[in-house]
Amino acid sequence: MSRTKALIFDFDGLVVDTETPLYDSWRQLYQDHGHDLTLETYVQCVGSTIQRFDPIQHLQDLVGTPLDTTNLHSEHRARVKTTLAERDTLPGVRERISEAHEAGLKLAIASSSPSDWIDPWLTRLQLTDYFHVIRTLDHVSEAKPSPELFVTAADMLEVEPEEALIFEDSHNGLQAARAASIPCVIIPNYVTKHSDFSDADLALESMAEASLAEILERTSV
Repeated sequence: MSRTKALIFDFDGLVVDTETPLYDSWRQLYQDHGHDLTLETYVQCVGSTIQRFDPIQHLQDLVGTPLDTTNLHSEHRARVKTTLAERDTLPGVRERISEAHEAGLKLAIASSSPSDWIDPWLTRLQLTDYFHVIRTLDHVSEAKPSPELFVTAADMLEVEPEEALIFEDSHNGLQAARAASIPCVIIPNYVTKHSDFSDADLALESMAEASLAEILERTSV
């Protein structure tokens, strides 16, 4: 029988596929300047921050001259905003959240993105009320792969690490889960699908692949 009392969700690339439009937008900017941005290079910052990999700085290094970074950021944000305007949750997300709510499990979001990105998304998707705890980059000193986001989320949910289960989509997220000693289910997306997830407790192609009961059974020890 599963001892899981709480679920901790990443957000970007897991609840909503924001990662693919973000990558596509950066890649287009690179191509506009005669270069390419491979997934292998970009994935370093997925689930973390630009301290792991700064797309603008890398592009400047490739071009060899200073660029108008303010304009590049504005162009990037505008393209992403248009692409994401009507985007909904990924398959199975609402069903698994609903099942957790009905089962009386505590829920948290733990994201390396800032609150001014996460909070409007949860409001628009009408998911805010499902989560007992929301931890973002603004609440910690280090983003993933530091375990701080997950450790503090579990503390606020008042559960031990072995009583929580993390849902992630990135290698940085999996590293953070491992460092926090919390079991982790990986659901990769287009950007992260080639990452090394061999340490995951369970890997699924989609959150729609299995019910919450099946996921808990397959991750129980």
